[in-house]
Amino acid sequence: MQIQRNITLLQAEADNGYECYFRLLINGSVRYITIDQGIWSTDDMCFGPSLATILPDLPTGNWNDGLVSKHSETGEPYFARATRTSFPGSRRLRTGVYEVKCPQFEELVAVKFARFDWEIRYMEGETAAYRFIEGYDIGPRFLGHLTEDSRVIVMERIANARHAGPRDLDICQQTLVRLHALGIRHGDVNRFNFLIRDEKAILFDLDTARKCDDPKLLAEELRNLQEALESSSDKGGGGYLSYDAVGF
Repeated sequence: MQIQRNITLLQAEADNGYECYFRLLINGSVRYITIDQGIWSTDDMCFGPSLATILPDLPTGNWNDGLVSKHSETGEPYFARATRTSFPGSRRLRTGVYEVKCPQFEELVAVKFARFDWEIRYMEGETAAYRFIEGYDIGPRFLGHLTEDSRVIVMERIANARHAGPRDLDICQQTLVRLHALGIRHGDVNRFNFLIRDEKAILFDLDTARKCDDPKLLAEELRNLQEALESSSDKGGGGYLSYDAVGF
């Protein structure tokens, strides 16, 4: 039985020659779909209206996690799996980041998780970076690196804050200089990676941060900060954020 196709593409991680991952709104419900490599081109899959037309008949039932493969006999794409996966209840702050209530903490916390296996190494790098900056008044408090399979880290939620802008250059420079003094290069400085609260700049999203002993690279990052704060681009998270004071 074919059900009505009301499909909106919310997010895609796709590359020719690899499994591709999609977050879709289907008939009002969020569904996660993995598509085996080699079935369609990334151009067709990453354009929402095109993906909506090429997907095979949608499974019925209460599913939210599906796999599209080629049928071994017909060679036609079909849903090889459609199951119900239990995802934690929470409020989405931005891609891969949620506000949650945890019994171990009195306040709401921000949880950042690796959606796909290739993101796990970034979580490990970010965890290492937060260890380096602990106690130096640079970023949010690091609360833990948890399972599932080392894919989840827990951070302090920064409430009553806003993203940085050009007028915050001085305090953002102060925070970035403190990071550089520890021999760490952030690697992705943009206005969305600073939260401003109480005239202080809090730096986060340290998944690209690395130890750096090259003063020229550190100076270049600091020099580019003004341009980053003046940029009107949504690159870095602006398109996904709720501006109700989020911690990432």
